[in-house]
Amino acid sequence: MEGGGYSLKVGYVKNLQNNTTPMEIIEGMKKEGVEKIIVELSSDQDSYQKMLFESIETMVSKDILVINALDDLGESLLDIISVVEKLDEKDIGIRLLSSLNSNIDFNIKEFMDDWDIQRLLRKQLLLVLIWVENKEKNDIRKRQIKGMETMKALKNQKGSGRPKKYSKYAKDPEDRKIYHDTIHMLDNEIPIKRIAETLNISRNTIYTIRDEYLKNGKEH
Repeated sequence: MEGGGYSLKVGYVKNLQNNTTPMEIIEGMKKEGVEKIIVELSSDQDSYQKMLFESIETMVSKDILVINALDDLGESLLDIISVVEKLDEKDIGIRLLSSLNSNIDFNIKEFMDDWDIQRLLRKQLLLVLIWVENKEKNDIRKRQIKGMETMKALKNQKGSGRPKKYSKYAKDPEDRKIYHDTIHMLDNEIPIKRIAETLNISRNTIYTIRDEYLKNGKEH
């Protein structure tokens, strides 16, 4: 049946004991023609992942795994990606009950039953999940590098005498804000007198911030 149709719809309900409306989900799956429903009773992460993969192993090409929401597949992006990769490997479709219940008309539902479309959507979903997971890793790495740079700068400040009150690494968030506001106003050629009045700091402080800013190559 290439290009349309499916073999079996299998529903998976994660962590029934922690779900506030389990019967609504099960009834919703039945309305969507789900022939087999697997209910996960364990709250242990290893157990539900194991049971989910065992259930997928019993499915064949063009079966559809129906879940209430995407996060039912795992507690982390890596968990979800591993499941979607397994579904893609076995050519098994995936359908979200939450999206089916959101005022989708009949023609769109028919469109979703087309297997070529289902396969394409599954692969696109996998690509998006991998992209998001990689972005999270990169963001964490950037925050770690930024944190290390800040710690290094603070250490250097301590080693060179009294730490500067107003700097990009100032301990007090308000002092950091005044520093950045001063730099911003200097960049916009606001007169020193007006900056001092606006931020309630002395002109000497502004000159010190300016000199340090220029010394470091205008790095905010």
